[in-house]
Amino acid sequence: MSAREMLVIDTTGRASCPPEALAEIEGLPVRFEPARAVEEDDVIEAARGATAILVTAAYVTRRVMKALQPDLRAVVRYGVGLDRIDLEAARELGVDVRNVREFCTNEVADQTLALVMALSRRLVQHVLATREGRWGGVGAGPLVRLSGKRAGVIGFGAIGQAVARRLHGVGMAVVAHDPFVSDGAAREFGVTMVALEELLRTSHVVCVNCPLTDETRGLIGEAEFALMQPGALIVNTARGGIIDEEALAAALRERRIAGAGLDVLEQEPPPADHPLLAMDNVLITPHMAASTQEAMAELVVGVFRQLGDALRRL
Repeated sequence: MSAREMLVIDTTGRASCPPEALAEIEGLPVRFEPARAVEEDDVIEAARGATAILVTAAYVTRRVMKALQPDLRAVVRYGVGLDRIDLEAARELGVDVRNVREFCTNEVADQTLALVMALSRRLVQHVLATREGRWGGVGAGPLVRLSGKRAGVIGFGAIGQAVARRLHGVGMAVVAHDPFVSDGAAREFGVTMVALEELLRTSHVVCVNCPLTDETRGLIGEAEFALMQPGALIVNTARGGIIDEEALAAALRERRIAGAGLDVLEQEPPPADHPLLAMDNVLITPHMAASTQEAMAELVVGVFRQLGDALRRL
């Protein structure tokens, strides 16, 4: 490792870090500079000369990485998803891309179950009606028992597995679809792996927990909604873009499915006239599933652990 000072740009604008995070890079000749940058040009301008950049929402494209050569050697994301980082370009240019894989597993699984239960119980509609003085019979639709029903989990990594455990806990049978997970591995969780078409056709609740990639963008569209049961619910706590929102709005409007719970949208925040915002069978939360105080504290330490490991390998 070179003894020269290494510049690390934090594109989230973070100006200070807790001692337990700084301990992860102890002994390294690092100089930090905060910057707020999301778009390509801003990232390039902010990170000139940087050995490493820390990112959340920033776009780290091929153009960005080429512009920051030969200095840039590592990119570390505050989070799990890497859909805004060009991984192929990073491999070609020798840029080490890191994330915090263990981040927010329980939080996202909890949010998934919370949305499933709120939809099945029409919880929000009844709370609002009660506040307005309408006691009972608010016309929000029938309540649905989860126990004894089937849930389908799309994406069976750490979060999908944690979701399955929670769904088992409320008495649901669980199937999953993930081309990278074997039947044997899924059986350890009491889950059966099935084709996507079977999952959609047979599940009363569909939970989307896969990453956003070229293969999963638009994974659930008009044809997929046509396979689902009229009383089915769909919950997405993964990434906007996996579900075709126009097709989802049509399926909900025509009552071809019963409801949707979304913590993520393709455009965040959504425009005020987004059709899903006005639907009484949709619950939307503002991409906040991960945001417990415990998870956020762990995330900073995890990022600095990954950063320290990456820099020590230079």
